[in-house]
Amino acid sequence: MNHVSETVTVLFAAVLIAAMGFEINRRRKRLREIYDVIDNKSRHVVLELEQMVTQGILLPYEQDVLA
Repeated sequence: MNHVSETVTVLFAAVLIAAMGFEINRRRKRLREIYDVIDNKSRHVVLELEQMVTQGILLPYEQDVLA
């Protein structure tokens, strides 16, 4: 009887871990779809703009906060 309860516990743990992994992958995919608005074609533009900011040619955007 003890062997059966250990087997059930191991199976339950395996199902729980698999469900957690599936949920994490599902959420990561959803976040990538939402926030990955820059495709591979325009990534070079973003890199160039970042280089211009680091060189001081452009200033980074700063939003005024009214307190």
